[in-house]
Amino acid sequence: MVLIPRALIQVMRVLSLPHHNLPYLNLPARILSRFLSLTICLIALVEPCCAQHEPAQLLSLSRSGGQVGSTFDLRVVTGDQLIEISSLRFSHPSITAELKTLDPLPFSQERRPDFGSFNVAIPADLTAGRYEVWAEGRTGISNPRAFLISNLANEALTTVSHDAVSPTPITARTIYQAKATAAEIDYFQVNLQPNQPLRLELLAQQLDSRMIGQVKLLDQSGHELASSRGADGFDPALQTPSDLTAGDYLIAVHDFLFRGGDEFHYQLVARPIDQAKSLISPPHGGQGILLDPISTRSCSLADDERLNFSSELADDVATSAVQDSHELRTIALPFVTTESFPLRQADAMFQFAASEGDTYSIDVMSQRAGQPTDARWVVQRIEPQPSGEPTLHEVLTIDDCQSVSDGAVNLFSTDAVALFKAPATADYRLSLRDLDIGRSLAKGQRYTLRIAPPQPGFHLVAYRVFPHTDINQTQPFGSRLFRGGSEMLRVFVVRRDGWNGAVRIRCEGLPAGVTASESIIAANQTMTQITVSAAEDAAAAIFPIRIVGQSEDGSIQRQATPATVLWGKGAGRDFIRTRLTTELWLAVSDKDLAPLTASLGSPDIVEIKKGESAKLPIKLVRREGGKDACVIRPRDLPAGVTAPEVNIAAEASEGECDFKVEMAAVPGTYSLWMQLETKIRIKPNPQALERAQTYRSQLQTLHDDPAQAANLEPIKAAIVEADKLVEAAKGPANEKELTVFIPTSIATIRVVEP
Repeated sequence: MVLIPRALIQVMRVLSLPHHNLPYLNLPARILSRFLSLTICLIALVEPCCAQHEPAQLLSLSRSGGQVGSTFDLRVVTGDQLIEISSLRFSHPSITAELKTLDPLPFSQERRPDFGSFNVAIPADLTAGRYEVWAEGRTGISNPRAFLISNLANEALTTVSHDAVSPTPITARTIYQAKATAAEIDYFQVNLQPNQPLRLELLAQQLDSRMIGQVKLLDQSGHELASSRGADGFDPALQTPSDLTAGDYLIAVHDFLFRGGDEFHYQLVARPIDQAKSLISPPHGGQGILLDPISTRSCSLADDERLNFSSELADDVATSAVQDSHELRTIALPFVTTESFPLRQADAMFQFAASEGDTYSIDVMSQRAGQPTDARWVVQRIEPQPSGEPTLHEVLTIDDCQSVSDGAVNLFSTDAVALFKAPATADYRLSLRDLDIGRSLAKGQRYTLRIAPPQPGFHLVAYRVFPHTDINQTQPFGSRLFRGGSEMLRVFVVRRDGWNGAVRIRCEGLPAGVTASESIIAANQTMTQITVSAAEDAAAAIFPIRIVGQSEDGSIQRQATPATVLWGKGAGRDFIRTRLTTELWLAVSDKDLAPLTASLGSPDIVEIKKGESAKLPIKLVRREGGKDACVIRPRDLPAGVTAPEVNIAAEASEGECDFKVEMAAVPGTYSLWMQLETKIRIKPNPQALERAQTYRSQLQTLHDDPAQAANLEPIKAAIVEADKLVEAAKGPANEKELTVFIPTSIATIRVVEP
């Protein structure tokens, strides 16, 4: 079984309450929107911030998708440390992005790169679906952002009407890309015909937008005919009534909290019902497909079943038959079915026979398939009666699954999954219900029920940890691995069907000069860390890291599914949003040398008896800019193991930490790490100043050349502009002080009995 990030499924309960329970919602929309926008702005103002190692952080692009076979301009719009973005990397190699250029500077022959601006080409034979894009530049490689490729025409709107009297016209079968405006409503106009209903979809959350969409269908007088809103992790969709008279109708779109800006982008599309299959379904086959939250790659199915399983559930509800019956059905095990929950608050019921001691894995997959559901199932033993209805004896009730979390990534699911062991030879009844039936979200949510023999094992999820002592500071984060430096990755294990062993974690596919020591997730742990380090002479490289876990006996091996942070806390949301991704890219910078490197212990396993302790050495390699005092804190220690924080004075390079093993500790092998906090000094981009000064020197040479007397005035004008370029480049070339959090290498201990 796999669990997906809880940030993808949490819904603010206050937004689910009826309007009569929220008196302020009776305010006029314009007043309410401005109140909410002001509140969100005030929340944003008090967000804490801190300096980090400053890799590229990508928040939004000028477009969030395109049509198969098209070319278009694409700009990197918002983010942090987006310095000299020179390339875009898509999750499918056939999607290309050519960096645009500017005219040469005066008295120069070479065209200049227009950093952050690209011409993107999508091949005509590419499978439609949701892909990903990363930005690469002077500060490494960014976090990914979703990018939707479709067979429909795409139109990127620069402006959208906020006036219901003069709405922006749209037509069916075209995707319109826009962004929400704070405290405003976007109005569109669409022509509808009787008995030709359309499905209106707003894609935002599924495209890594902050927007919680609200879509309403209005007649020309402003009367509401239909409405749908999204939630955290879900986007709204509605079907136009089939009994409308022919004519033009209004579509009103806005963020539910009336927020707006580049990070609140969306796509709006109207399609005939029979053509409304999901646009978000990951493409089948090919390289680098984006696994949607629906296809977690780690469900309780066998590996070769996963893609078909998730894509079947990804089909649009409008094209599927909705089961609205709660009649009891007799089934034979093993059993798999894909259908829809009853529309009414009723149970889907299945009856099966089992012998005493028979064990089955009962897996309901729905929320993990992108459906806004909360499944619960109950197994009851059926005791026949000589006359009348049988007596039912409850055996097992399962609602939510286990939760694995570090506070940022929450691997949680509302799907009901568990092992069932028959207590007696008898017939049993399984009653399945969706507890989350609402009127605001889509109706007729789908699920797949699978009852089969257990498949004990595990699955892994890995992500790049935001370097800080406070997990609440987590933000989207890219990779910029300095020579001599290190970055940390976190790996979670999700055990399934009763498997409870330890997992040994290793990295594969590392380029020369990059290393990562093995790590262990003990049987009583749910996660571990991997420290990836670059040698001082490592060459520049951008590469996907492959993390593999193996059971101690070698019988089970799994590759970790990558995850990424979408948004940190802020913009009125008090939780961190995450999702699965296709690759975990790392970037080694050959232009940066780490001011400080930290190591813990030695390559040898240290054996510690329960009730005793062991001192592990801490060694620092200090370089220019890394001479300050350091605080080194133990992190994520196993239960029963304690250690104090360690202080190392400025200029000093050695220390030690006393790890104590309590009597309550569980014997086993554990991986340990510590986090170093200190101040460093770096020059973010001295190369830009060098280029500007070189150009300025060339102009000065021309100025001093008597043969250029006829060009003296243009040269003087060029020198004035060149001086401005030099001044602008001095900022990134100046030394900058940062507070950083650096992981040590991994040390391994073995806890043994006295």
